Amino acid sequence: MTGPQLVLAARNNAIWCDAICRAHELPGEFHDGYWLTRRGTPRFYPDVVTTAGAEAAPAQIAAITDLVHSNRQRDWFVKDSFNCLRLETLGFRPLLDAEWIVASSAGPDTASQPAQPPAVVRDEAALRAWELSWARAGGATAPDALPRVFKPALLADADIRFVSIQGERADSGGGILNRGAGVVGVSNVFGTRLDRVWRDLITCAGETFPGLPLIGYEHGDDLSVAKAAGFAPIGTLRIWRLGRAH
Repeated sequence: MTGPQLVLAARNNAIWCDAICRAHELPGEFHDGYWLTRRGTPRFYPDVVTTAGAEAAPAQIAAITDLVHSNRQRDWFVKDSFNCLRLETLGFRPLLDAEWIVASSAGPDTASQPAQPPAVVRDEAALRAWELSWARAGGATAPDALPRVFKPALLADADIRFVSIQGERADSGGGILNRGAGVVGVSNVFGTRLDRVWRDLITCAGETFPGLPLIGYEHGDDLSVAKAAGFAPIGTLRIWRLGRAH
């Protein structure tokens, strides 16, 4: 499935991955139909993001082939944004399938304002605390020992917001908003009350980047929660992994 919203979602995600890599001084490259970086990525981020569908598959596969042949001493990851590549012949295996989702921007819900409204992270100490909470929510047992994913340089980007959400009963959570390609990406959503976190992120996006649709991708139970918050599926993606050569 390749529709206008799906194309914007893929482009937005490539812009976000590029911002993460630039913050780590790992430059990325935008090409027709795909984005890539040659020097590795932080944890959880792909080396390639496709930004066009099946019509661009030959060029995408050629670029991926050249990329992985340049270094087989590490893992490679491809985000197949339109779930249309067949990378088994290169040795890749599917790692994750997920659904792209979209929702309209929303203003404040005056009928049910939270006791503590969402807060935008403004400084390095708050960003570090946010990342530790995110890592613990993802199951990390010693997050202080892990390499940083979200560098302080990202705080200076006017198109990126790290959002912290505090509830009334010590529940907490957050997420990331990134503006690009005419939409706002919602990612890295975590929390003890995910239903509330998603609703608050929608409201925060409407206040911070008004008038733009929201996009993201989820799978499993997290997808169900996002749908309940007002997101609708628009297409599938697949993340591929190629393990290092032994």
